[in-house]
Amino acid sequence: MKKLSMALLFVIVLTGTALAQPTQDWEEVFCMADPQGDAFGPGDYSYPEHSSFPPELADMLDLVEFRVANSESATRFEFTFVQPPDLVQPWGGAGYNFHRIDLYIAPGGDGRTETFRPGAQVEFAMPWQVNLRIRDWNGAYLIHWEDNPDDTSAGIWQENEGFEVFVQDNTIVVEVDHQHLGPATSQWRYYVLVGLQDAYGPDQYRKVCEERGPWAGGGGSETEFNPNVYDILADTVQAQGQQLDWDAGRLAKLQPVPAGRTGLYRIITIAGIILVAAGVAVFIWAFRK
Repeated sequence: MKKLSMALLFVIVLTGTALAQPTQDWEEVFCMADPQGDAFGPGDYSYPEHSSFPPELADMLDLVEFRVANSESATRFEFTFVQPPDLVQPWGGAGYNFHRIDLYIAPGGDGRTETFRPGAQVEFAMPWQVNLRIRDWNGAYLIHWEDNPDDTSAGIWQENEGFEVFVQDNTIVVEVDHQHLGPATSQWRYYVLVGLQDAYGPDQYRKVCEERGPWAGGGGSETEFNPNVYDILADTVQAQGQQLDWDAGRLAKLQPVPAGRTGLYRIITIAGIILVAAGVAVFIWAFRK
């Protein structure tokens, strides 16, 4: 009897250990930290005044890390914030009432340099091909750059099998099967936009107006040119401020991360100009000699 009990205990321990193991092994493809304390847009954005918006809201929207990983069957995107996205939940939902996130993926090639729909009020230095749109209440979509923006159901909806969005501690996690989106590669570049959601706002972004009000942030304008974005993925606070800089008649232009081909092409171009100029100078010197 004692031997039987020990055998059963051994089986239970083994079973528990097996269940505790992760169902998938994730291999990191890209990870980047974002400065803490910069969820204020270009530097001076404020948050709405209504009591529904908690004092911790700036920390809840403050992106501090973005991570991409692959398994054999899916790609995983992690957006980590200072405070848990579900720290305050005034309106129900799945755990991120306030967040309106856009991930634009730029693998290279043809694409768009404007956002899929007007709302964030920014543009991009390098064309994107895939947009992962994230909003609570089953509002996540995977969109291709050639989809029709006028089609409100454009893209692959998160209710499709193999497309999950959930909160894990301080992180909003998105897992997309490879049948919907191929595995991430080291060539991919990213734009991450974090705004404040509004079901009735442009592309469901909450407007940042000139003056702060009960339901709108302040520090922006009444035009369609200031970004409705509180945080982006950038190396430094200064880089974020420079990228989100805007003016009437000119949208803010964002750079992808990691810094890649756009910067490389600029370096190559400058080097080419220098070499040509040097060659001309040598030719002139030799001719005059």
